[in-house]
Parts: sequence; C-alpha cells; structure tokens
Amino acid sequence: MKDFFDAAIIANIEIIELLENNSDEDFYQSISLGAGGDVSSKIDLLAEEIFIQHLSVFGNIYSEECGFVDNKKSDEIIIDPIDGSDNFASNLPYYGTSVALKRDGKCLAAVVVNLSNGELFLKDKNRFERANIKDLKFEKVEKNIYSKVGLFERTYCSKGTPELMRRYGIKYRSPGAFALSLAYAHDVDFVLYEGKMREYDIAAGLYMCEDLYVEKREDLLLVSQNKEIFGKILQFI
Repeated sequence: MKDFFDAAIIANIEIIELLENNSDEDFYQSISLGAGGDVSSKIDLLAEEIFIQHLSVFGNIYSEECGFVDNKKSDEIIIDPIDGSDNFASNLPYYGTSVALKRDGKCLAAVVVNLSNGELFLKDKNRFERANIKDLKFEKVEKNIYSKVGLFERTYCSKGTPELMRRYGIKYRSPGAFALSLAYAHDVDFVLYEGKMREYDIAAGLYMCEDLYVEKREDLLLVSQNKEIFGKILQFI
C-alpha cells in the first residue's frame, strides 16, 4: 500500500499548500450541486481535482462532488475532498480530507488528514499510525484511556439525544467533520452520528474504528473504545 499512501499524502500536501498560499475569496463560493446532494464550493472542486490527478491510477473514483469516475480499474477510491467545508468557510480549525481504497466492497487502506493542523492518520491491514504531515514521523495509534468527552456529529438534527446525554451526564463536543471525528475515535470516549450517511462520509473513518465497539444503523452510527459508555448510550438511542 506504500504507493497508495504516498500518493494520498502528496495530494494532501498540495491541498494544504493551496489553502495556505491562496487568499482567493472565491474558495468559499458555491459552484454547483455535488453528486452527494450538497452544494460544492470552489475549494471542494479544486481539492477533488488534486485527488483525481494523484489517485486515478489506483482505481475508479467515487467522490462527493463529481460522483463516479470510471478509470477502467477493478478497485475503487472513495473520496471526501473537504470534510467539514462549513468549518473551513467559517475559519474553524477542524476540517480535513478522507480517502479509502476498496476492493470487492472491502476497505483495504484509508487516509484521513486534518488540514487545519496537519495531523495524518493512515491504516491498512499491517499498520494504523498517525503523524504530522510536515515531518511524517509516524507512531502507532493507541487508545486514550484518559478521555473525558465524546464527539456527537449532527447534534442539530437530533430531537431527543442531547437531552438524554445531559440527563446521563455524558459530555460531548460537536465539531462538524464526520470522517475526521471517526479518525479521532481512539482519542475520545465515543463518536456518535445521527442522520443519513453516505459512503464517502464513513468509508475511511469507519475502517479506522475496526477494533472499537461499533453500532451501525441506517441513520445512526456509534463507535466507542469504552464498553461501559457504549452500552450506556445504546440504552437510550
């Protein structure tokens, strides 16, 4: 998987440089309706172009913005070019990219990058590691047993769960970048998502949660490193 990882890292470096060196306010402008149903901004489309350029050799592309790109390959690359676009537009430092390599419906490798601080996660069957993209000094991802909060994505769509969280004394944050939150699942008590899920929202991040407790339903996903918290939340969702 080294060539795939190298290409994904190079693509992310180019995207980071694009964000750091370009003050173009058009970045934030809505351009078109993406294949996933959300409105695509200029930066979404530029990031997608960079990924397609570097990753097409590895498989057909399935991306949030353009949909399906047939490269006459047997493998498939699932891409979310900018995870947390609204955060980026709002200058909130929690947005990233998500890339997964799949074969016969099974994920073989994934890369998730926090573009705001350069933190990089990559995983295949042999390694699950993190580094900063600026120095690429990798270390094994370990569970953070001292965590005190979870991540609850799309809280604004939930009708009753926030009140139940309050009642049970479960602390959480709602940062607004789902794939990125899944990549950080080993650092926090849990990651919870309520609402419609699309393949490019979860392909890479969920693959990074294979060793955690997972409950996946049509409109809900809960992952946790903590069996007690996992069971407590399951009781009321």
